[in-house]
Amino acid sequence: MAKYTLTYFDTPGRAQVTRYLFAVAGVEFVDKRLNDEASWLAMKASTPLGQLPILDVAGRGRICQSSCIERFVAKECGLYGSTDADVLLVDQIHTTISEAGDLITPYFFGDVVEDEEAREVLRLLLVQHKLPVYFDFLNCTLLANGGGDGYLVGSKLTLADVYWGSAFQYAKSLDQDGEWSVKYPKLYALADRILALPAIVEFNKLTDNTGDQ
Repeated sequence: MAKYTLTYFDTPGRAQVTRYLFAVAGVEFVDKRLNDEASWLAMKASTPLGQLPILDVAGRGRICQSSCIERFVAKECGLYGSTDADVLLVDQIHTTISEAGDLITPYFFGDVVEDEEAREVLRLLLVQHKLPVYFDFLNCTLLANGGGDGYLVGSKLTLADVYWGSAFQYAKSLDQDGEWSVKYPKLYALADRILALPAIVEFNKLTDNTGDQ
């Protein structure tokens, strides 16, 4: 019987990073997905904040908030770095990507989705003004770690890399002119390596749910 049960909707959204963490660590978990509104409404009142995802851990209770779940699972799976300095950097990267993600979300799920002109204005604002500071930080961090051909933190895979690989699937669709691929080639290459990990490839194949936009 699996120790962990992750409950979310049948989309990548705020659960995909956690799913990927379990997959690359080879840790069994129940990937419980809600496919209709009735299923969600039936359980909504029982969730801590009336929202998903939630993670139920056998003998340890229920955890809410996606960022907390991701950090917890990373620790459980040995994907949080080898030293205190590693953990600190993983946390910085995790928060950086999360903040960038909050800026990107309206492009995919906000009111502008129905307004092509407004959506393009937002895309240009993100690409040219809002997001470069986040990408610059990630790029400098990667390059400082052995030249940028390995991982974001230390010498092995961590939450930072998995989070970046997952978030990249959304961010790359903003780069319609190819500017980022030229400016941040090693960040792009890192995301490609993460998404090409056999465990992630197999997980995406089985679930047919990658988050590509």
